[in-house]
Formats: sequence, structure tokens, C-alpha cells
Amino acid sequence: MTVGETSTASTVRESQLSGFIRLARLKFLLYNVLPVGLGVAVTVHMGHPLDLKWYVVAQVFAWVVHVMTHYCNEYFDLEADRANVYHTPWTGGSRALVDGLVAPMVSLGTAFLLWAGGMLLVAAMPTTSARVLGAVTLALAWFYTAPPLRFNYRGLGELTVAAILNGLWPVVAALLQTDTLPLMLLAILAPTALLQVARMMIMNLGDRVSDESVGKRTIPVIIGYSRAITMIIAAQVVAYLMLTLFAVVGWVPWLVWAPMAATAALSVWLVRQLRRGAMRDVIPERMTPVVFWASNHVSLIVCAAMAGVIADSLVRGHGGTAPLILAAVLAAYGLLFGHRLWLASRR
Repeated sequence: MTVGETSTASTVRESQLSGFIRLARLKFLLYNVLPVGLGVAVTVHMGHPLDLKWYVVAQVFAWVVHVMTHYCNEYFDLEADRANVYHTPWTGGSRALVDGLVAPMVSLGTAFLLWAGGMLLVAAMPTTSARVLGAVTLALAWFYTAPPLRFNYRGLGELTVAAILNGLWPVVAALLQTDTLPLMLLAILAPTALLQVARMMIMNLGDRVSDESVGKRTIPVIIGYSRAITMIIAAQVVAYLMLTLFAVVGWVPWLVWAPMAATAALSVWLVRQLRRGAMRDVIPERMTPVVFWASNHVSLIVCAAMAGVIADSLVRGHGGTAPLILAAVLAAYGLLFGHRLWLASRR
């Protein structure tokens, strides 16, 4: 092999490796720290001791499921991604398969390996309730795009994402700590799950033209642009009203409500952008800020919830040093999130 051929082969391998890593869409994994941490923080708030081993298992499980979903989606969404000429850094897939950097079967094979890893983690969970919900999490994540169920092709994708990210992950984390499900956790998660559905609808608004062309029936495709905008705006209002109602009846402490309610300012900004038609003409330059902040709106309200739970635990003297450990995790998240904002500002 000549020097030129060696150099070309090395470049190809580097390109393939870069594409393989791109398929994982690692930037989305930062969010996972929040729902898992929130589930654990609520159990500490309820007076249960922190079990670091199962906290780590819950976090690793969330990451494995999330990465598995990305590799699975890239394979089964390839036709839709090829049709999408309006993609943004946050919508339309990683483009690694579309650009031919990685063979599609590599993506699917990796997804199967990660599914097996997820099942091993489920089998290691100590209680029946955690194992059952862990298995349900894996099944929902796999069939998000995989046949025969293909939830995201039948108007159920947005609900599936909310059920996993703002439901099952924190619930499994809590069950691994105590094998009980605190009402407070469900009350906190409900409005965030509604906002997660709205966020996914915004993401799918950006993909609606290509999705419709390949028969992918997300909620925006099914009900149309105008009705989708109305539903997204209504979800913002209902979510914060729901949160406030839960605080009034005592299910959510006011010290948790306050930072969560403060994120409504970003909700107002999103509503204004949508009403001005930022997603109407499917122009990537106009859509990118909206889909970016829609994603981070959900991140920030869950972050605010976790911060409020930790603060309320410290005020009440619950958990010993556990709230401080969780606060350190939240601080690390804040640094990484700040770095993400800095990178976004440079583009």
C-alpha cells in the first residue's frame, strides 16, 4: 500500500468513526442527568437514604436507553431523514447515515447491542416494580420508530418521549431508591411531561414537510400546522396552571414551585415566536432558535424542580449530606449547560 493509499484509508476510518459518534447525538444526553436526579432527590426529600449504587445504575440505564434510541431511530428513520432538506442541528437526525459516513446496518447492530445492555441492567434491578418499568421503558424506546409499532409514525411519538423522559426515567430512579412512588414526584412530573409533549410537537413541526412525504404521521402532520400551534400554546398555559394547582393543594412545596414557575418567562418567549410564524415556512435559520429553546425550556423546568427539591430538603433538614451530593451533580450540569449556551452563541 502506498503512502497515499494509507493516508486515504486513515481518512476514511476517521470519517467513519466521526460518523459513528455523530449517530449517538451525545448533546442530547446531558438532559438525562436531570430526570434521574429529580427522582432521587424526591426520595431523599421524603426522608429515604441515598443509595449511590442504584443512583449510578439509574443514570447509566437512562444513558444506555437514550443512545440505543438514537441508533435505532437513525436506521428506521433513514427514509424520512433523506427527504428532510429543512433539517436543523436539533431536528432531522444526525445526517451520518444520510451522508453515507456509516452503513445503516452498523447503526441497527449497535442499537441491538445497546438494547441487550439495557436488558442486563433491567435484570440487575432489585425489585419487580423497577424491573417491569425498566422493561417498559426499553420497549417504548425501541418501538418509537421500529416496526411493527412505530409510535412516532402513528401520532404517538410525542407522548412516548414524554412518558420516558419525564415519567419512566425518574420513576425508575425513585423505585431503585425506595420501591415506593412518591405523590410529590408525580405532581412535579405531570406539568413537565406536558411541556415535553409540546416540545416534541415543535421539533416535529420542523420536520412536518418531509415526514408527510414519507407517510410519517406525527401530531403536527395529523392535525395540521395551525392546530398544532394552538395545541402547543395551550399546553404552556395548562402546564403552569397545573403546577400552581398542585402547589395550592400541597402536593408540590412552594419552594419547588417558585423556581419552576420562573421558567414561564421562556414559555412566553416561545409562544411569541410561534405566533409570529417562526416555524411556518420551514426555514432552518428561523426554526433553529425555537427548537433549541423549546428543548432547553423542558431542561430548565426540570432543573428548577430538582434545585427546588434539594433546597426544600436542606431547609427541612432531610437527607443529611445527600442533598449536597445532588447539589454537586446539579452544579456540574449547570456548568455543562452553560458551556452549551456559549457554543450556541458562537454559531
